[in-house]
Order: sequence, then structure tokens, then C-alpha cells
Amino acid sequence: MSYLVLKKDDMADAKGKIIQCLKDEGGAAGLDKCCAATGLSKSKCKALIGTMSNLKTHKYGDIILMDGL
Repeated sequence: MSYLVLKKDDMADAKGKIIQCLKDEGGAAGLDKCCAATGLSKSKCKALIGTMSNLKTHKYGDIILMDGL
């Protein structure tokens, strides 16, 4: 049980890092920057971004923070 809680906390931390990365970059950034901010692989980072309702992926690959739009 504690493993699941730790895993959820890790994902919450990664989500926070992605949001902070996007804020630092002016609201949008490439997947590479988000991966670097979290330390996750591209596939894991992309999957995590897919679970976040406040992020959208542009057709050219940039991740866009939708908060405040």
C-alpha cells in the first residue's frame, strides 16, 4: 500500500515540475524540456501529460499550459 502512495506522490511531484517548467517557458515548451524538468523518459512524460486536463499538445508537439486561457 505504501508503494502506491509513494508512486502517486512521485507523479504529483512530476506534474508540478511540468507545470513549473511550462510557466518558466511562458506557457508552452517542447516535450524535451518537460522530460528534462521531471527526469522522466519521453514515453512516461508523454503519458503523464496525457492524464493532465490543464495541458494540451499542439499538433507540432509543444505542450501548452491552458491555465488562465
